[in-house]
Amino acid sequence: MPSSSDAKSAMIAVAERMFAERGIHEVSMRDVAAAAGQRNNSAVQYHFGGRDGLVLAVFRYRMGQINIARLTYLDDIDSSGRTDTVRALVEAFIYPLADFLATADGSNYARFIARVSPSVDTQSVEFREVSEANNEVVSRLTRALNHLSRRVAVERIDLMSNMTVAALAVFEQRREEGNPVVKADFDTTVDHLVDLMVAALLAPQSEHTRTRSKIAQSTDARVNT
Repeated sequence: MPSSSDAKSAMIAVAERMFAERGIHEVSMRDVAAAAGQRNNSAVQYHFGGRDGLVLAVFRYRMGQINIARLTYLDDIDSSGRTDTVRALVEAFIYPLADFLATADGSNYARFIARVSPSVDTQSVEFREVSEANNEVVSRLTRALNHLSRRVAVERIDLMSNMTVAALAVFEQRREEGNPVVKADFDTTVDHLVDLMVAALLAPQSEHTRTRSKIAQSTDARVNT
């Protein structure tokens, strides 16, 4: 008879895949329980307290493993004298995640993050013990981007995170479907991604900003002439 721990692990793995494929609101907890081999339709409620608890469990399970790898990477760059260089910190963010996704066990996680993370506050207390390394990378990057204001630096780092996950999710899905659009192998794609993110973070803030108010003013001016 499967243990409670085995049942929870099975439901976490199934939920990650199903949420990645269909989104959290298109998957019933009964579907998750059945796909995980649970005869009790209320198994998710029993083990996780419901949908939110299950989503949290998937994140915490995966983030815990990636957090350890990131902490190790940060130790390595500190030992090599690359502390607080933008490229090293971008690597510390991307490579541990990419290394995890390269394994068969983690093949749904990028799509899961892309689908679910907009609805989850990973800075909340529930994630504190598994987000130490990510928070350290963000803190160091914010200081390292001293050509930008703190607000702009934080906004760019958030964009880097979202763009990285989106790019990895697209690659993950294309690879699974055998899509011929994929020209580079995974490692090469990840190296391209690091180069792009470093360049984006180091780019100066342009003075030629477009805002909705400026566009509206321009439109009004043309209408009134």
